[in-house]
Amino acid sequence: MDNKIIDYYNDFVPSQKNSGTNDRIFNMYKRMKKYGLNKHSNVLELGCGIGILTSLLSRTVTKGTIESVDISNKSIEFAKKRINKKNISLTAHDVVDYTPILNNIDIITLFDVIEHIPKERHFELFKNISTYINDDTVLLINIPNPDYIEYDQKYQPEVLQIIDQPIHLDFLLQNINNNGLDIEYFEKHSIWVKNEYIFYVIKKKTNFKEEKLHNSRTFIQKVFVKLFRLKLKLFYSTK
Repeated sequence: MDNKIIDYYNDFVPSQKNSGTNDRIFNMYKRMKKYGLNKHSNVLELGCGIGILTSLLSRTVTKGTIESVDISNKSIEFAKKRINKKNISLTAHDVVDYTPILNNIDIITLFDVIEHIPKERHFELFKNISTYINDDTVLLINIPNPDYIEYDQKYQPEVLQIIDQPIHLDFLLQNINNNGLDIEYFEKHSIWVKNEYIFYVIKKKTNFKEEKLHNSRTFIQKVFVKLFRLKLKLFYSTK
């Protein structure tokens, strides 16, 4: 654990406090709801900062557990003063080699974190995550578009943090695949600048099984599918 990095993020607490619940953080909260966050969820938040997202999560997660971790002890101290709920734990620890207390984790988050972790430690990070992720867990990652970081490196380096590196898809994919994980979905999205972020949904890699959608559809859904196929035959036939 690099003390310079810890000191940097200890000093970064006032900046996080001033930012508060901004557009990006609230966007991540909404995305977590989309991917299953509910009152019973068990959430592992890696890189929680001063707990701004943690506080939002506590509004939804009332029966489950939130386990939040950050490298900065000052951030955790600040978070503990603001958040005092029995189902929330806040721990100062390096997220790369952290071992969670939770056993059945529904959602793991790495929101704007891995671009600040030295690249040579990314394999270790995902190897560690692979030891506690289960078949039903979703790992949600948000990072700045690497092209945007490269733009900042060239034109406005003063806005970058102590470690702020572009994480390209091929690099992420290599570390994901080599640790038994799989990218299920990703997209570029915009908060303040067009396409400045990339959001990933990652799951544990499993053997492919043929699961016919027809078997899981409700009666109403089956009716709509039949009507749609009838429409194709009536209006889009090539005959």
